[in-house]
Amino acid sequence: MESEKRYDVEAVKTRLYAYREMSRDIENQNERLERIKTKLIGVGAQSITDMPKSPSPTDDRTVELIQQKMELEEEIREVVEKRRAERAFFESVIKHLRRSDERAVIRVRYIDNASWDEVVDVLFGGKEDLLEREDIYLRRVYKLHGQALLSMAKYIEENETGRSGTGG
Repeated sequence: MESEKRYDVEAVKTRLYAYREMSRDIENQNERLERIKTKLIGVGAQSITDMPKSPSPTDDRTVELIQQKMELEEEIREVVEKRRAERAFFESVIKHLRRSDERAVIRVRYIDNASWDEVVDVLFGGKEDLLEREDIYLRRVYKLHGQALLSMAKYIEENETGRSGTGG
């Protein structure tokens, strides 16, 4: 008897938060990459003469920095690709949400990596009473968020079941 089916909203929320974390990780890794590039420029700017000399610690440092740079670029590419695949998955689910406000909450919060206040501004920024009633609008955003997560969980589960051939 399946009168009250429960959908795994937590799994959807966890996956959305992991998507946000991937975006933040990419930002952090790009900052690291920029620091390495700056160090490489500094190392390469040292005076170079045609006088023969033994290998210096600077040469070792340059090789190490180049290796770090290449490894970091590969890590960034992998995370960017994984994030791209997750975004495509979420967009395919989001487009099936019936209410545009639910779609907006999920896109702005997770895809655009916005704060809750920014989500409120996007959805209700045009309301004249926004400043006096900001807490009410924030609660409305949370409610839309919850409804969207439930709809997403339902859509995902029903379509995964349908793909496995057990749906009915």
